[in-house]
Amino acid sequence: MHTIAIKLILVFCSFLLVNELKADNETYRPAPGSYIVVKGTSTLQSWEMRSENPVSEVVFRIDEEGNPESLESVVFRLNKKSLESNSSGLNRKAYESLDADRYPEIVFTAEGNGNLVKQGNNYEVTTSGELNISGVTRRITVNATCSNNDEARLVCSGSQKLKMTDFNVDPPVVMFGALRAGDEITVNYTIIFER
Repeated sequence: MHTIAIKLILVFCSFLLVNELKADNETYRPAPGSYIVVKGTSTLQSWEMRSENPVSEVVFRIDEEGNPESLESVVFRLNKKSLESNSSGLNRKAYESLDADRYPEIVFTAEGNGNLVKQGNNYEVTTSGELNISGVTRRITVNATCSNNDEARLVCSGSQKLKMTDFNVDPPVVMFGALRAGDEITVNYTIIFER
């Protein structure tokens, strides 16, 4: 009887160990085709700036089937001067307003508080973290929809509204004040993550 109990305990411990080994963290990084678009308004017209160079690292806890089951951490970095519009004047004024020479990157970090809900091949992801722009940090909540079309890739997209003045950024002014940007901007993104 004692031997049977020991064997059952060993089998149970082996089962737990195998399941623990199957679940692991996987790091995803952006692949070509990823982009960020910042849109805003002004006294004369709307404007947008685009970057195709986001730097990001997202860590998911992966279940035994190889699917993400929880969001462990996010690190996102965007070089401000990678954002470009069709107007060199707007680019120059935006970089000045963002103090891009002194603070070259926009950085968002989140760790250990992500929520992930699976719906078919899609995941609704919500996480809150610290967004730093031009030396000012604010806590924000980010929502994204991620599509898992194959085991090695996740396509995540979303939209985030921000106010420049929340980060002590003065909205750009060009043409001697004739063109003045609005305070609110919308950041749209699609990031193709690969393992």
